[in-house]
Amino acid sequence: MTQAVRKSKDTVSRPTQAERTALAEEKMVNATIELLNTAGLAGTTLIAIGERAGYSRGLASHHFGSKTGLFRKVLKQITAVWTLDLERYVKGKTGLCAILGALDAHRDHVGEYPQHARAMYILWTGSFDPASEFKPNVIEFHKLQREAAANWVRGGQEAGEISSDVNPDSFGEQFYASLVGLNYQWMVNPAIDLNASVDALKNNIVVLLETKKPLKRKEND
Repeated sequence: MTQAVRKSKDTVSRPTQAERTALAEEKMVNATIELLNTAGLAGTTLIAIGERAGYSRGLASHHFGSKTGLFRKVLKQITAVWTLDLERYVKGKTGLCAILGALDAHRDHVGEYPQHARAMYILWTGSFDPASEFKPNVIEFHKLQREAAANWVRGGQEAGEISSDVNPDSFGEQFYASLVGLNYQWMVNPAIDLNASVDALKNNIVVLLETKKPLKRKEND
């Protein structure tokens, strides 16, 4: 009877195959992010990833099939973390409140997860390669970010707080391009004050988007 109980406890405590697989993939994704930050694209090989994660050299190939498959997984994981952060800042908001909240989210996210940001930008530059197989993933991510910003503008226009002269789609393109540019400059040169840059961008956006109030007529007009 005692042996049966002990066997039952051992069975419960032992991780399942699915749990072991998930843990291995998580470790390899984290190892990939670390290597992208320290060794770049060229040094982030499947062999190096497997070894950094503490597994055999061939396990990364077994789980992801290729480096491209693993890079897709890394982009998906980084995007998931970013999306959760963004939702915390803009949930229930639209218009200027959502736009300014998104700027705060970007700034704080980059500060909290600098390795994620650098890994993502390194992979984005890799997508410039005409032969890149994860280019569609990057294109889709950028498209979703632009569309979100455009929809915030539309919501603000419906509420009457954003000028109807503003083209939502054009703003979405310029807004996201500004964020990417600020983050890129800061990662290349950390001496740049990212907080000050984001605050300046917020001020410029408010000036650009706010509905222009009609001028008061002079009393003698």
